[in-house]
Amino acid sequence: MTRRTILVLFLLIISTIVWGAIPECHAKGSEKAGISVSQFTHDLKKSGFEVSSGYFQLWRIEDCPQSFKVMGTCYFNNPSAPYVMSVVPYWPNEFVDPATKGAFGSTKPGYGTTFRFDPNEAIVIFGVLPPQAAYFGLQTYLFTRKDKYRTDNITYRFIARIGAKDVFFHTVPGRPERIGSFDSLSNSNNNAVIERQSGGSFNRFRYFIITPSRYMDKQIRRVLRNLSVPPKDIFTEGIPSNMKIGLDADADDFVSGIRYSMPYDGGHEGAPSDTWRRNPPLVLLRIRGAQPHPTRPYPAWNENSPEPRKAVSEEYLRSDLTRLANKVSESWGQPCASADCADKSGSFIDTQSHPFNLVGPLCDDIGMDCLGDTQDASYQFLGGFGFDNDEIYAVMGSLGTATGNATYVSLGVNNFRLRLGAANIDGAKLMGSANPKWYPGVNNSDKLYVYYFTRRCEGLERLTHGFCLSVEDAEFVIPRGDKASLVERDYMAPGTLRGPDSRLTLPSLVLKLKRPAK
Repeated sequence: MTRRTILVLFLLIISTIVWGAIPECHAKGSEKAGISVSQFTHDLKKSGFEVSSGYFQLWRIEDCPQSFKVMGTCYFNNPSAPYVMSVVPYWPNEFVDPATKGAFGSTKPGYGTTFRFDPNEAIVIFGVLPPQAAYFGLQTYLFTRKDKYRTDNITYRFIARIGAKDVFFHTVPGRPERIGSFDSLSNSNNNAVIERQSGGSFNRFRYFIITPSRYMDKQIRRVLRNLSVPPKDIFTEGIPSNMKIGLDADADDFVSGIRYSMPYDGGHEGAPSDTWRRNPPLVLLRIRGAQPHPTRPYPAWNENSPEPRKAVSEEYLRSDLTRLANKVSESWGQPCASADCADKSGSFIDTQSHPFNLVGPLCDDIGMDCLGDTQDASYQFLGGFGFDNDEIYAVMGSLGTATGNATYVSLGVNNFRLRLGAANIDGAKLMGSANPKWYPGVNNSDKLYVYYFTRRCEGLERLTHGFCLSVEDAEFVIPRGDKASLVERDYMAPGTLRGPDSRLTLPSLVLKLKRPAK
């Protein structure tokens, strides 16, 4: 074998290590190189820590039946973005609640997606982040708690009045002494946060520490520093001190996952983003001190509340949106007076503002299920839509990507019975839908959208101009007899670290229309 052949083989091996798996060597200066897993584990154990390895798995629409069987919900997922769930190994003395086992799909024996926190532990995730996309975020949630939800508050009364009480206030199936509380615990470490601190996010090697203990955070950072990891590449998510930490049956139960949305390569099967989702080149380690350490917890929510969010006020578009609703109804030959167009089917509800208050610490205060909320998006929705009698719904709103309030927009159809995100229209497909040649006399039409939802878009092309979704009569969409809700998400206000301040965005409108006679 010649020296040249040996060199080529050597380079191929190195390439496979760096690009095909978590690298076992630290190549300083390389964007995809990181620490040796074995060396990190060795150094942790040498410092007196227990270390065990977890893994990741996708949670998709197809996994809804398992989740619904266990928890009675599919969490109103975003249908365009499967979630990458952390699967952790249980500690030997950890209570494993059979009521939540399999809440996000089946796992290997001895592992689970839901877990309790030892006071002196940390979950460490590190590796190469995914290819470029509109959004990446890693966040941990309170999942269930031994408690009772409160009914003596305006949020409960408001939600009960709109018929959604059981969605947001409920106990865990098979465990009536515990409530479902899928509530955010902190601001997520998203691509904007990662980029601002470290100089880059997508396709970069980064490190994440999730822990209730400042002491553990400090000790793990010390080990990483000794392995030449730059502090700017390390991100900590502190579990706040008002959580019931412990491994016993009465302790709080948690879950941690990754949102990865709208990859620039399209996300089709076999694309680099799809490969990353299915087999992320990330390491997950669960670490705890062999002996009790002097725990210094992270501040509770009242000291570490979600950071203020910004937005461009969309109030100037309110009259334009009302006029658009009027023009839509006129174009269908079903005119309504401009004053009541918006009231024919209703206005979307801002879920993050008073009185709904779908924000982690506010939900936590009253025992409300926040359904996996995040401050990286604004949420608005309206429910109670049926499709079995040839109903047609025109949804009209401001387009956050055009107003400066979103990096990407998601307009979705939810199955209300399954609590399932069934179908989705992304913002790119909403652009140009309010074209003034179809709806003349509407100002700022480039900042507005119109989209139609019905069972059959066929035969409606002249009126919908192709901006129409046929809502399937299918098990994991909206089968006959089921009701739907419509939800709009505006993700990541440009130039900020979070989604837009929902109080400054404009609620979307829904207009119910009749199919024209042939």
